[in-house]
Amino acid sequence: MTGGSPTELHARLLELCDVFRAAGQIGCEVALDASHTCFREEVSEVVYGTIHELLVNVRRHAQATRVELSSVRRRDGSIGILVADNGVGLPPHRRRGKPLPETGGTGLWTIDRRLRDFDAMLDVEAAEGQGTRAMVIVPARFVVCD
Repeated sequence: MTGGSPTELHARLLELCDVFRAAGQIGCEVALDASHTCFREEVSEVVYGTIHELLVNVRRHAQATRVELSSVRRRDGSIGILVADNGVGLPPHRRRGKPLPETGGTGLWTIDRRLRDFDAMLDVEAAEGQGTRAMVIVPARFVVCD
């Protein structure tokens, strides 16, 4: 994003889900509130990259038939953007975000490092055979609209 309007991230995330859906075999549903995607520009870029990587992981690893992208304003004013799938779940070593575990890969670990630059975080919940829920949590001080 190069200095666009505060809702540009919202439009980019909608388009990302459209592209994901068009690639086939996995439905992508969106329930994003535009006011939950208004962050400072540098934070918006990291959030976009994070959601993109999470969707790539769903396609590559989850064996899902459906993914949902949604958002929530949390009690403390922070914003949570959730990527939830109905796939096979994420093994415990992957949820911890360890780089280069038994199966290799640094995707979630890299995401976590980039988010921490803004005191944001990635909260991952998963159970074998019950899908994965990955929430990007951005502190309230980076939200630029209500």
